Amino acid sequence: MPISLKNYVYGLGSGAVITPGEFTVYNTSTDQAYNGGRCCLWTVPQNITKAVFEIWSGGGSGGGGCCCMQGGGAGNGGYAVKTCTVTAGQTIQICAAGSMCCGDYYTGNTGCPSWVCATSGSTWLTCVTGGYGTARCVTCNYFAGCYTCCSSCWCCGGIATNADYFIPGTSMTGHSSQYCFDQGHQYSGNSYGVPGPRLGPNGCCAQGGGTHCGMFPGGGGLAAQVYGGGCCCGGFGAGGMVYVLFM
Repeated sequence: MPISLKNYVYGLGSGAVITPGEFTVYNTSTDQAYNGGRCCLWTVPQNITKAVFEIWSGGGSGGGGCCCMQGGGAGNGGYAVKTCTVTAGQTIQICAAGSMCCGDYYTGNTGCPSWVCATSGSTWLTCVTGGYGTARCVTCNYFAGCYTCCSSCWCCGGIATNADYFIPGTSMTGHSSQYCFDQGHQYSGNSYGVPGPRLGPNGCCAQGGGTHCGMFPGGGGLAAQVYGGGCCCGGFGAGGMVYVLFM
């Protein structure tokens, strides 16, 4: 699990005078494709004036493929921190991204967003978009870069709005080969706080789906790797999470 935010917030460390409340919003089915995410309607308790939201959005899903195809892994979701002034009795909707369904042929799906919204006046406090899915062409042993993305495809997806600080998602890549066990590997993105990126398998058989899912929270799925017969869908992107401190 990611390192706790309260270890880095002044006044909230071990032995500090202020003892914050905390809770986490996420779907416990972290290994299930399209788990729907989780939303929570939080009523701010009495005597609470500040809340800090640490947010991970969902990862993109890897693309599918058929015989002699392999793409790069999908991008991870974004990470953001948002500090808000709140009032007792205020209601705030907190939604953690669901996992994205398996990528179809031949491009993966963009991951789901995570967000925080004050229901009074429907005011968005912050929203983090999901990571990008694998972008590839329907061509044997070839996958294309997503040239329309920012920073030459290395800062794609996972963009936060109205955040104090955020780290966008990163689109990943791979090394294609039509030969079995010949460095035909790929990489999918892992979100902030999770070691990575994740290295995909190498081999002759068709692999994809659940064996290629992203790492929770917000990890991108791997593309299908098919050097034998048949077809496979890509791995799904992991769901997101929202960690809340209030004081």
